[in-house]
Amino acid sequence: MGLFSRDNRINSSKAEGYFREMLNKAGFSFAKPDPYLAWNVFKDFSKVKFKCSDDALLFQCGVYNSDNEKSFQWGFVRQFSFNKRGDYDHMEQMDFSVYFNPDAELEKVETNLWTYDCTSWEDFFQNVEQMNEFIVPHSLKPIKAEMFQSEV
Repeated sequence: MGLFSRDNRINSSKAEGYFREMLNKAGFSFAKPDPYLAWNVFKDFSKVKFKCSDDALLFQCGVYNSDNEKSFQWGFVRQFSFNKRGDYDHMEQMDFSVYFNPDAELEKVETNLWTYDCTSWEDFFQNVEQMNEFIVPHSLKPIKAEMFQSEV
């Protein structure tokens, strides 16, 4: 980086707040979540540059135990990896999920796809949107949505 160049990337610790602000501006409600509105905002959010050594995206869904209760979770993750002096140091994830009541059919639905498995981020979004698991929320009523960021 030269003397006059500027790093316009955002500190990754601000990712959750930045995404939450983008969701609010788009009219997203955590009380009455629209999974596809959140997905479209996430696609825009993926264009935001953060300070990190590696940046990846994940789409995932399945029936999982959360707070000792089973629910079908449909969501996505933005993962930031950090190096210190050229060596791996740690990782942070910003996780967004929409929750649904599980049933026998949903017990069979589980998948995940990383940007690492795709040729580009555009390819990732296209692949996710073509997955049968991606369209599951069309026929379901969401219970809630949650978002958090933590070190993993």
